[in-house]
Amino acid sequence: MDDKMAQELIKVVQHPEDSPYSEAFERAFELTRTYAGSAGAQASAIPVVFEKMFELFTTGKGQS
Repeated sequence: MDDKMAQELIKVVQHPEDSPYSEAFERAFELTRTYAGSAGAQASAIPVVFEKMFELFTTGKGQS
């Protein structure tokens, strides 16, 4: 995650009502939670899944 995305994530966590990315955070969180609850989930992949989902929902494109 680049620095700009990391700063936006911090803003969402600290002040969700002031962030334009609060919906992106909620969607990424829900999908990550679903993945984490699945039988095939790998613990080390959970943060990566969240990071990629958050970036996808905020920028409209995934990481390369």
